[in-house]
Amino acid sequence: MIPFCDARRSFESAAPSERAHGTASRAMPPERRLGGIVERMLQGPMARHLVVRHLAAGQLIDGATEEEEAGEGSLLVLRRGRLRHFVSFEGKELTLFMLEPGDAVYLHAGSTLEVKKDAEAIVVVSATLHTLARTDPELALAVAPLIDRLLQKSIRMIEDMAFHGVKHRLIRVLCEAADRDGRPLAHGVVLDAAPRAEDFGMQIGATRQSVSTVIAELGRSGLLHRLGAGSLVISDLGRLREQLATER
Repeated sequence: MIPFCDARRSFESAAPSERAHGTASRAMPPERRLGGIVERMLQGPMARHLVVRHLAAGQLIDGATEEEEAGEGSLLVLRRGRLRHFVSFEGKELTLFMLEPGDAVYLHAGSTLEVKKDAEAIVVVSATLHTLARTDPELALAVAPLIDRLLQKSIRMIEDMAFHGVKHRLIRVLCEAADRDGRPLAHGVVLDAAPRAEDFGMQIGATRQSVSTVIAELGRSGLLHRLGAGSLVISDLGRLREQLATER
């Protein structure tokens, strides 16, 4: 059983203005809008319907077990940290998408998630979610585009695997990681605690050897190099993006 934690800590990406309820919230990105709505609910009488869980890095969340224990499916809203949603078959894994703070995913028998970074999540069972959606329609309106966005990520991954090679897929993931987690330096952008070749492979649907070959090629071209243990430096993010546009 995943332990409870303090239900009143803020989403790490939410600002005070985003917790306001009203028309202005509709212009927010959906993940920040949902974060504000949930924080507001945690401060009121609806808090008793929300289960907040603490998740340790490396922990697996099995949708079938969650569904069996709850008696139904449930919605998971990530409050902080990072989760990986993946499928597996005969020892092979394929990452469908990554969940960042404010993202939401529906847990069911086919769901498997890995906690990549210590996290907090709010879980709401389906029956409770339906009740909350009736009493607070803003919640349902905020959840729908997030679920759709995750679906679009999965569709894009399938398209990439069908129409693009390993190099294109890896460059895209590197560019996205630089935008999301990159630490600017004078000589480039650093990805601290960068994924291993095996992790990149699971994320783009390629073998570890194929990923290592592309990383070595990018290194020889001067676009990528290691910095200490576990960090990658993208020397020229602009040039890397240009390769993304031309590499098929």
